[in-house]
Amino acid sequence: MLDKMKARKFIATILTDIIAVATLFTTNENITIQIIALVTIGVTNIVYGIVQGAIDAKAIATEVSKTANEIESKL
Repeated sequence: MLDKMKARKFIATILTDIIAVATLFTTNENITIQIIALVTIGVTNIVYGIVQGAIDAKAIATEVSKTANEIESKL
C-alpha cells in the first residue's frame, strides 16, 4: 500500500487536488474558475481511479493465471 502512495500517478493526483482546492478558495470573484477547479478535482480523481483499477485488474489476472497454471501442472 505504501508503494502506491509513492507512485508518480498518485502524487500527481494529490498535487492537482491541492492546487485545485487552493484555487477554489482563493478566487472569490470569478465563479467560472471555481467551477473549473471543482471539475478538475473530480476528473483527476476519477481518471486516477480508472487507471489504477485497470493496472490492478491486469496484475490480478496475471496472478490468477499463474496460480491456475501451477495447480494444473501439479494435477
